[in-house]
Amino acid sequence: MDPELATSALLAIFREEIGSEQIQPDDDFYAVGGDSLTAVRVVARATTQGMPLRLIDLLMNPSVEELVEHVRSAATDGRDPEETGEAGAHAEGGLVDPEDQAAMPAGVLAALPASALQTGLIFQCEMAEDPGLYHDLIGLRVAAPYDEGLFRSALQELMERHPALRSSFDLGGYSESMQLFWGDVVEPLETERVDTVAAADAAVSAWRDKQLSTALDWEHPPLFRCHVAAGPGDTFRLTVAIHHAIMDGWSFATVLVDLLTLYDALLTGTGHGLPEPPAAAAAEFVRLERAAVDSSEAAAFWRAQCDVPPLLDRERYGRPVDASRRRAAVLPPGLFAELRSRAAEARVPLKSLLLAVHCWALGQMGGRTTDVVTGVVVNGRPEIPDADRVVGLFLNTVPLRLPSASGTWAVLARTLWEAESAAAPHHRHPLALIEENLGRRSFDAAFNFTNFHVYRRLSALGALSADGWWDRDKASHPLSCDFTLDYPGFGSGLLISFDPDLVTQEQVEAYVALAVKGLHAAARDVHTAGSEPSDG
Repeated sequence: MDPELATSALLAIFREEIGSEQIQPDDDFYAVGGDSLTAVRVVARATTQGMPLRLIDLLMNPSVEELVEHVRSAATDGRDPEETGEAGAHAEGGLVDPEDQAAMPAGVLAALPASALQTGLIFQCEMAEDPGLYHDLIGLRVAAPYDEGLFRSALQELMERHPALRSSFDLGGYSESMQLFWGDVVEPLETERVDTVAAADAAVSAWRDKQLSTALDWEHPPLFRCHVAAGPGDTFRLTVAIHHAIMDGWSFATVLVDLLTLYDALLTGTGHGLPEPPAAAAAEFVRLERAAVDSSEAAAFWRAQCDVPPLLDRERYGRPVDASRRRAAVLPPGLFAELRSRAAEARVPLKSLLLAVHCWALGQMGGRTTDVVTGVVVNGRPEIPDADRVVGLFLNTVPLRLPSASGTWAVLARTLWEAESAAAPHHRHPLALIEENLGRRSFDAAFNFTNFHVYRRLSALGALSADGWWDRDKASHPLSCDFTLDYPGFGSGLLISFDPDLVTQEQVEAYVALAVKGLHAAARDVHTAGSEPSDG
């Protein structure tokens, strides 16, 4: 493609996907607001327009100018993505053994080998014997009339759109563990009619407690549940419970937004306007993960990242982790905007600057200034059009090491950004295999940055609105630190979950105080030293 045409096309894609007409050809995609899900859409759109790209290409060439040069260079060198493994067929064929396929029970429309991410989570849950582990709930209040028939229709259409909602697992009946996708699954809806707000609160609490104390049966679909406390008046309380083995956090948000969009369309008698999710995404992820599992290079890379002394005293790990305690710290609305500006100055993504503050605070909390290792949640969705609309489990958590926690915030963020870029070719190598190779946990604390902008779609609905959001989840890390932006019912800030037997309340308070202090310092001046943030 002509370089001028390529520049114009890529610049239009950048501006449309990030939502800013101010982006210039030399702007860094991640520094001006791009994230991992937006990157998937950019890569997919560019490829369909004749500019074949991978996520790693965008990571290493984050501006329009650099990408255009990369595409031109690849074309000049005569590189063929199919021959070099830079692109893969999205076909589902060849993943399931023919004998396994022939033995599928009646009612199963399709099957895939369960991913290593899924089997790893299920194994942890079985070993922990904790029905609340990775059993996630989100609740909200909907301002709209509740018509049970219409709501059931919306729920059924939701399940037809997203096969994961009709799936179960068979872990021992075939040559390998399988995820089965069924055709006819009854929508799992319970409805209670209530007359007062207090009665609604009580109904929601009772149902929540029941779900968190009841183990899911992996072999019987569906692996999610839905509860409605209808009333008082034209309002109802909606709670959805899912298991993390069938979907990640972005997928859960997508499910809620799609469900409310479908119900709104039925209330108004209009079309819902939701594009169909790509059918091949789940199979493509399994194929990509298998390639990562077989990579000795990936195994060696991750061992080098985490083969350092642990942060916590692991002699205290006498049982499965129970990270049931939570600590929240709401941050001023404008702070993240300031941090994004400072990240742009340093030419790094906002996520990398937040990760720098996290690692610095973690090191300070643990009395360590070198070899700070943290888990980092990474996105492994396939690079195909509309992959962000697919419901499934695509998030891995991998160890990342900061060799030195001394230096300016810009230096720390750049170091971590370069480490993430180096890790990108290996980011689908499952955490369970990383730790099996290491022989122990690879990290004690995990970092995540969430910006679930999919929820913004709710503002366009005509017959309903949502508020009163709450959520419950529990991961298997001793300390999980979520830096969240515009989360419904919370806003922007830190959401911490921890096991008080492994991480004391005093340590958590110290971490929160350090992280908040570091965030404010980095927002004032990204070129101040991380080891000595000013108190200003």
